[in-house]
Amino acid sequence: MDPLHRRQRSHAGRWVAATVLALSAACATGQWRSQRADDPLTRSELSSRNLSVADDAHDPALSAAFTRALASEGFNVVDHPPYHEDLEVTLSVVRRTDGDLVNATLRSDGFFIDEVKARPDDTAPAALARALAVSQGMADFVHNSGTPQQRNLSGQ
Repeated sequence: MDPLHRRQRSHAGRWVAATVLALSAACATGQWRSQRADDPLTRSELSSRNLSVADDAHDPALSAAFTRALASEGFNVVDHPPYHEDLEVTLSVVRRTDGDLVNATLRSDGFFIDEVKARPDDTAPAALARALAVSQGMADFVHNSGTPQQRNLSGQ
């Protein structure tokens, strides 16, 4: 093999190794923890964006209670898939050896905003809705008119 091809393979190998290392580090950072905002959104700010609920938990009663709890916190819950720059919260149940958890993952245009968790009991829907309403991720999303990734896509 001539030196030019050997050098190109060497650069490609280093690029692949660096990419794998970066992805491994990103995946190994640990569990996400939602943060409470120092200055949570007002009811008016919460209602400024449409919010759709996706029920990946396949539990209609839990989903209905969660939807009611979101509306009572001030979210503008809509009954259709999210439009561009709208919010979508996906409700799911994670089975763990130390007990199940109900997750509520908030996204816009597929970009992560926040995720909150609660034990599956009668207070879970209200606790999840309240945690999202006062979260730093939600506050950042509204105050910054979307996620940084959304702004990069639109050229802002």
